[in-house]
Amino acid sequence: MTPASPPDSAGSGRHERRRLAIATVIALMVAAFLLLAAVLPAEYGVDPLGTGKALGLLDLYRGAADPNGATTTQAPAAAVPPMTMFKVDSVVFKLRSSEGFEYKYRIEKGGGLVYAWKATRPVKYEFHGEPDGAGLGVAVSYEKSEGSRGSGSFVAPSSGIHGWYWENTTDDEMTITLTSSGFYSWADEFRSRFDPVKHKGVVDRIRHELSEPTDPR
Repeated sequence: MTPASPPDSAGSGRHERRRLAIATVIALMVAAFLLLAAVLPAEYGVDPLGTGKALGLLDLYRGAADPNGATTTQAPAAAVPPMTMFKVDSVVFKLRSSEGFEYKYRIEKGGGLVYAWKATRPVKYEFHGEPDGAGLGVAVSYEKSEGSRGSGSFVAPSSGIHGWYWENTTDDEMTITLTSSGFYSWADEFRSRFDPVKHKGVVDRIRHELSEPTDPR
């Protein structure tokens, strides 16, 4: 009997490197789009795509100083899109059988991200957002499906928290790995307490402080 051939680890490595290269190119393209669509209009008053006018970002630039050059009273920090700070995130979650949770980024209107996630087994998920001032429990759904992976890019139509709800409907523990980069401030993880009777209805909100890209030099 001829022994089975060992797995082609070299081929698998090349495949993973190719996927990483593609994801990097997509991330750079999205970052360039966000720079042209949001950062330049808001920070420098330059609006090559017309998105600054459409999203009201030119008003932020004009409001930075009056016609005589004097600085005006600045808006509260929360009202100014912090889109000049590019962040990255890489996180791994574990889900028990029948457990669900949410993970959402704080993104201002016009900001956005590029992302990719994968799960060790199929999972129910919904990508959605909760706009500021929309009221408790009011959400806008962007995508709802079931699968073991997802990827794409997103530009926030309104300021608020935007992200995923994942639910493990299997009988076994599973792992979800998420990586993203973009113009966001932080991320919040929403987890129900472990004991469904003693802690019924209790949800912990865990803040994830995100980092800036490291200098490769």
